Amino acid sequence: MGRNKKLRARIEGLRSVIAVHLRKIAREQNRSFPDDTLIRHWKTEIAAWQRTVRNLERRLGKGKRHEG
Repeated sequence: MGRNKKLRARIEGLRSVIAVHLRKIAREQNRSFPDDTLIRHWKTEIAAWQRTVRNLERRLGKGKRHEG
């Protein structure tokens, strides 16, 4: 698998995990007594994964640095 294909696969995987965590947060917030610690934990993980996605997207856009 090529470099760009690996980066795209990693980005897609992270986005799917982010979506799962967002659903978990929504479900927890709808409970009568939501666990704020758990929600904060999931939000922290989401923020870290979003930073990773941004970095991977930046790497994806760079391409080859030097030719020849």
